[in-house]
Amino acid sequence: MDFALIELILWAGLIFFFWALKDNLGRVEADINEIAAQKRRSARLALPLPHVQPEKMLEPIGSYKDQQIYRYIIINGKSYQFDHVLPSGCPAVACEGQYCIAPGLVYVACTE
Repeated sequence: MDFALIELILWAGLIFFFWALKDNLGRVEADINEIAAQKRRSARLALPLPHVQPEKMLEPIGSYKDQQIYRYIIINGKSYQFDHVLPSGCPAVACEGQYCIAPGLVYVACTE
């Protein structure tokens, strides 16, 4: 009798486990689909990263594809700081206060 009760409890626990797993995986799938839809919407709304020629360049810190990387540049009287390099073939998406200098050097507005 004790063995049958233990087995019944274990089967009930296993069924509950599978039910909870199925329920949570459904929510995860919905979240993944929502994130994918948001990415598609943002990709359609994305603006190309503006390529500019800076007025002044300060503090060389390295080079990329034979182009000097500067820590700071000045565009229209505003200072911008080097942020990152865009890999070849990667689409450039503009965020507010970002500029790109060939061959893919991205600068962001200084907070100072």
